[in-house]
Amino acid sequence: MRRLTATAATLAALGLSVGPAASAVPSPAGPSTYATRPGSSPTHRAAVVPAKDVAVVVLDTLTPAVVGPGKDVTITGTVTAPLTGPLSGPEVRVVRGDVAVNQRSALDDWATGRTETSGRTVDTTSLATVAAGQTQPFTATVPWERLRSDDAFAALPISVEVVQEGASEPTGMTRTFIAWNGRKEYVPLKVATVLPVTLPPTVALAARDDAARLAAWEQAIGPDSRVARILEGTRGTPVDLAVDPSVLGPDLGAGSGTTGPTPSGTSTPGGTGTTAPAPSGTSGTPAPSASGATGTTGTPAPAAGTSAPAPDGTTQTPSTPPTTSTPPPAGTPSEATLAIARLGDDVVTQLSGRSVWALPYADADVAATVGVDPVNSLVRDLVSRASTLAGRLGQPARADIVWPVDGLLPAGREQGIKTLLSGTTVRKPAGIVVNAAAVTKETAYTPTARRVTASGTRLLAYNTRLSALLPKRTDPSPVLSVQRYLAETLVLLGERAGTPRSVLVTAPRTYDPDAADLATFLAATSSAPWLETVDAASLLTDSGNDKAVPQTRPTTAVASAAPKPVLNARRLARMADQRDTLLSVSSVLRDGEEFERTYREVLDGLASARWRWNPAGWVTLANSVDADIKAATSAIRVVPRTSTINLLAENGTLRITVENGLDYTVENIRLRLVPDNPRIRIVEQPDPVTIGPSSRTNVPVEVAAVAAGRAEIRAFLTTADGTQIGSPATIPVSANPLDAAIYWVGGILVGLVLLAGVIRAVVKGTSRVDEIADIEAVTAAHEALGDADDRDHD
Repeated sequence: MRRLTATAATLAALGLSVGPAASAVPSPAGPSTYATRPGSSPTHRAAVVPAKDVAVVVLDTLTPAVVGPGKDVTITGTVTAPLTGPLSGPEVRVVRGDVAVNQRSALDDWATGRTETSGRTVDTTSLATVAAGQTQPFTATVPWERLRSDDAFAALPISVEVVQEGASEPTGMTRTFIAWNGRKEYVPLKVATVLPVTLPPTVALAARDDAARLAAWEQAIGPDSRVARILEGTRGTPVDLAVDPSVLGPDLGAGSGTTGPTPSGTSTPGGTGTTAPAPSGTSGTPAPSASGATGTTGTPAPAAGTSAPAPDGTTQTPSTPPTTSTPPPAGTPSEATLAIARLGDDVVTQLSGRSVWALPYADADVAATVGVDPVNSLVRDLVSRASTLAGRLGQPARADIVWPVDGLLPAGREQGIKTLLSGTTVRKPAGIVVNAAAVTKETAYTPTARRVTASGTRLLAYNTRLSALLPKRTDPSPVLSVQRYLAETLVLLGERAGTPRSVLVTAPRTYDPDAADLATFLAATSSAPWLETVDAASLLTDSGNDKAVPQTRPTTAVASAAPKPVLNARRLARMADQRDTLLSVSSVLRDGEEFERTYREVLDGLASARWRWNPAGWVTLANSVDADIKAATSAIRVVPRTSTINLLAENGTLRITVENGLDYTVENIRLRLVPDNPRIRIVEQPDPVTIGPSSRTNVPVEVAAVAAGRAEIRAFLTTADGTQIGSPATIPVSANPLDAAIYWVGGILVGLVLLAGVIRAVVKGTSRVDEIADIEAVTAAHEALGDADDRDHD
């Protein structure tokens, strides 16, 4: 049997199934014989890859999944001969292992081949010779009597082996389990399943080029996308879907020309947009352009082959150079935007009537935010905008269940989540989804999924072993996942068969199943008698004797369910500032909501948890957003003066030029002037002004010169509430108030003349009149002489 163990190890090393471990991801294998549901997507499965010196055994079906009295088991699959030679007269044997599988360690040992003993053969099927590297199908039927167990329920270890003619050791094998249910002697486990529906970390979702953007959205939410496979695979099942509202794409509403249904409700300002996001550095239809931009692409992007600085100081080389194109009229959705909206409408239709949770808009990285900036305004806004999902779907969608992407609950996170939500419309968390291992010290007994923190916050603790068994698109078939899942739940049930407990199963944000395989898995597992499917939200309250268990500190460190975050305090603060800038600019634009949506959709996406799986893409997009926001804000500006304005009067009028380089009309913007010294006084700040697209205007400003000399006036623009926007300028002024100078000079001259007369009188001495001793006698004599003269003449 040691050769058998080596063969199993070889298969495992080749990525081929010898039974999946809890964390293993089987590699692609041959086509499945499972039939797809009408209208479902076809099964995508790669061909079997032959091994060098061992046979590859792939199971296609095992029916029924649960065996009981009177139920024979039929197993179908394929055998692929090794590349080194044919399988001569091979025989397929179904062997029942002779070990008890009643603990998780026993499950792992059997599935990985560490259990050396095999057991007894319960069925044999002969095959014709299989040529080297070729594949042959087989069918084996095992009578239920050969599988019978005296236990009420049990996980039976099974090995499907291929043996060469005349050989005693198998050439290839795969191991799995058969679920036995003889009688009901247990309290069923309540099982809830939640799957995330989110966007991939693809930069092209925000591409400026219509064709590239549409192609990216088709891959993200189109008919053959990961999102479509999740929705199709869960159709008609009680699975809960945690949906990122941005998955639905732009909501164009009635009259948009989309063929999908008109969603109920309306989107909030800043929600999904009417035009595509347009970051610099991607090509095609431009964002609203700024004056001075190159071509018609808006803000000049980094040239190809050059590196642009990211907001955090790093650099990233753009993958493609920007190109130019003629923008559509403002407010008119492009054909690509209309097509993306129709894809979103299709997703809305598929979500109709489902049990839906609303993730924060763009699946904002709550786990990263609460650790460094729990009051961040941007992320708070994204949490509040989770409510847009209910409006778009026209049905309820819970937004108060928080699902940190890493599944952890370190010290301080609970309070951080409460702080974050307190500034949102959600207010407080109804529950937090968390890895059960992160809130449980190691124990042989698995507690219920219903948990509670010391402060009373409810926790939904998911089981990592069961969650890892959800079928993936890379699996050879869902058989191994189904049978391992059933075996795991039987072992879990056997820990305390009479105790009511609940189990939560979740998938990572990157979960990518095959639709048909997922449907098969859910149908098989939900029909198990010992499993009762429930709504995940029901775990937020106690049910009978299934009461919440207090969280405990884990014995060992628990690994994160996601890569490390790309968001840090510096990046979050910068993004919040950029958001405030966009809101300020949009508040003075006639088409402000459209402008805000155009830029903000990309900014919102940067807060997403999805970039943990593509940090380089985050940097590329952040560079573009940074450049675009700078261009948008600098496009509204006070035109600086290169020469000094001479003010030659005590009062005068300055004419300040304000420019609008955007393709939007600016309304009710305020120009404000502040001198740097008291020589100049602003008599009255100017009234609000309106400026048309790509134009400028002169704004008159009344000023007064208090004293002669130079001064600089800082001129800037504000919104109605006083928030500064756009680019300011400094206006140099030289004050020379001539009117006042004339008055002063004239007054001084008059004073000088009067002073000169006084001085002259003092300097020249006494008057001759003052020297006559008897002025009165002289006067009388003069008068007498005058009278005598008059008589002589008579």
